[in-house]
Amino acid sequence: MKKLFFLFFLFASIVSAQNNRPKVAVVLSGGGAKGVAHVRALKVIEEAGIPIDIVVGTSMGSLVGGLYASGYTTHQLDSIVTNMNWMDILTDKVDRSARSLVLKQKTENYIIHADFEKSPFEVIEGGLLKGNSVSYLLSELTADHLEPMDYNNLPTPFACVATDITTKSEVVMHSGILAESLRSSMAIPGVFPPVKLDSMVLVDGGLKNNFPVDVARKMGADYVIGVSVGAEGLNYDELKSTVDVLLQVVDVVCANKLEENIKDADIFMHVDVNGYSSASFTSDAIDTLLVHGEQAARGKWDELMALRKKLEAYGPIQIKERTPKQINIDYKTFTPPSTIYNAKNKASFIGIGARFDNEELASLLVGGEYEFNHNNHFHVGLDARLGKRTDVNVYTGITPWEKWSIDLRYRFSHYETKLRNDIREEANIEYYKNRALLELSRSWKQLRITFGTQFSYVKYHQILTQQNWESLLDYPEKERSLQYFVSLQFDNQDTRLLPTRGMKWHIKYNYVTDNGYGFNDGGGVNVVEGYWHMAFPLAKKSILSASIEGRFIQNNNTYLSHSNFIGGINTYGHYITQQMQFAGINYYMLAPNEILIGGLNFRQHLTTNNYIFTQLNYAFGSKELTSFFNDKNMFGAALGYGYKSPIGPVEFNVNWSNVSKKVGCFLNIGYMF
Repeated sequence: MKKLFFLFFLFASIVSAQNNRPKVAVVLSGGGAKGVAHVRALKVIEEAGIPIDIVVGTSMGSLVGGLYASGYTTHQLDSIVTNMNWMDILTDKVDRSARSLVLKQKTENYIIHADFEKSPFEVIEGGLLKGNSVSYLLSELTADHLEPMDYNNLPTPFACVATDITTKSEVVMHSGILAESLRSSMAIPGVFPPVKLDSMVLVDGGLKNNFPVDVARKMGADYVIGVSVGAEGLNYDELKSTVDVLLQVVDVVCANKLEENIKDADIFMHVDVNGYSSASFTSDAIDTLLVHGEQAARGKWDELMALRKKLEAYGPIQIKERTPKQINIDYKTFTPPSTIYNAKNKASFIGIGARFDNEELASLLVGGEYEFNHNNHFHVGLDARLGKRTDVNVYTGITPWEKWSIDLRYRFSHYETKLRNDIREEANIEYYKNRALLELSRSWKQLRITFGTQFSYVKYHQILTQQNWESLLDYPEKERSLQYFVSLQFDNQDTRLLPTRGMKWHIKYNYVTDNGYGFNDGGGVNVVEGYWHMAFPLAKKSILSASIEGRFIQNNNTYLSHSNFIGGINTYGHYITQQMQFAGINYYMLAPNEILIGGLNFRQHLTTNNYIFTQLNYAFGSKELTSFFNDKNMFGAALGYGYKSPIGPVEFNVNWSNVSKKVGCFLNIGYMF
């Protein structure tokens, strides 16, 4: 009985000592991408055997701290921040498979593309980034805390800081919906829209308290371990650009209460973030910042051990083992559903694109579409390409039946172009082309069938040829044609350019006339054309693409604007709609009426964004199908280097073909349009 009483007394003494043990808080500062360093700092604090009784954070510090307080282990947090595709999340990138084929065709040429509902000014309303994906991600990661709650009831008590811009005051959030509080704390003004909550309009807490040690003290913290990822200010010589000045201004604003809070921290860890900014979300930057976070914490190891000894004076330290939380999303390939973008209501968009190549030099693309009626999708649109080749496309359309659309288009083109033939003769041509098109189409997610008619009028303003290319002058100075067509398109590739998997194909039949029913006092001209492209991975960083392209014209008696042309890589229909790709011919060249081209492209990624590639093409071409495989065939090859940039691929290749019989070079910057 005495032994039992003694054991009970000993247990009660230990519990009493633990209850009287001083509380330890960890405070995590804001800092955008730099805040990922907090993850490894938490890992070292745990490794030192320091109990974490309270977590307080601001901005990115609130995100890391809130997830940790909700029960995630440091190992899980490390994996999340390392594997998450941050740029896609922050920019609300929608997976290509979630977009319709029509929408892909309308928007994928633009570098910048933004949806809106009623006014284009909605694009910049609240912030440059909409934050839809961030909000959805936070909701998924905190799915077990989607109801309003007291954050003291989390596995680790938690608080985060935001700023109410209506009252210009600091808001400390101890309760609510966790995802909403985290999103409020990191709503960087001008970047993300503010969060409207009750009567408050909340933005990033760093504006009022970027290192909230004082909040931790008010929550009962006896000891505070603070981790700061603030950068050192730039000096007179380093403030060179507008961006430098703006970032320095942000640092000045966020320095509010910083010095006194640093002094009030018992252990202060400053992470080396020089050379990195709040937007450094690249994989390499994330990896480095994590290492720097661990180094900063290990640099305070002696202080952590000294704190542990102080805590042990109250009895053995008992740290509850953290069980990894169940994660119901694959954050490595996280893509939010298209429904969170209200895609049905926000069908209008604006876009801008730009590109450069050494043949056409610089080109600019601007465009947009406005939907007047969401029920029948009545819309008008415009896209204009400006440069050596000018294209203006005006269109309107309506969806009178589900998934069936009627579209009317007018397109004006002005070309000043070089043209070659298979014996290396060259011509300079300037012409104007007007097209009016009426089409009926049925669309699915990846498939589209179209029936239509098109009237074309082409006027050649100037044709300058070499003396021996007389056949080019046989074409009429003016061309009028009315054609009827049906086409079928399919595309399930993962990206428009540089796909790693998937297939796309297009087949089209045209019946070309000059009077509505015939051509040159005979029957109309039958034209069959199409392509098939498929990409599949050979290994983790090796991609093979195969292609077949062809175009077959019934007879030789046709217009120049309906003839076949070949040239370029990744450029089917680029310079002109009936152009087929062929390595070794950099611009485009007049080709035989019957042509079939096979192609192979091998791409090896050296890093995520750097790659080398080679392309091979072999073509059968003839004036008549009867001699299709007997005429002279064509071979071309290209070898190049590419970089996957935010404005599109930057590629340079060296090429040769048995048609040009010389080595050529081609530089392209940006998406083809």
